[in-house]
Amino acid sequence: MYVSYTLYQTEHTKTARQQREEDIRTGELAADLGRLWRSLAHPRGFRPAPEIEMLTEASAACLCSSAAPGVIDR
Repeated sequence: MYVSYTLYQTEHTKTARQQREEDIRTGELAADLGRLWRSLAHPRGFRPAPEIEMLTEASAACLCSSAAPGVIDR
């Protein structure tokens, strides 16, 4: 099937106008796909989750010192 299409293409030469119209359609398709990709990759109004603060040993020690020894208040 591909071979027959290749033969068709070699026998059917395009005019400059046909080639220009095809190039315009190809460019519009590429632009549409680019916009779609950007909208999927970076949705509007999307806010990333806030970073979770990891308790360091120093801040954990501060929390523990305010509670009774050996008891962590949650």
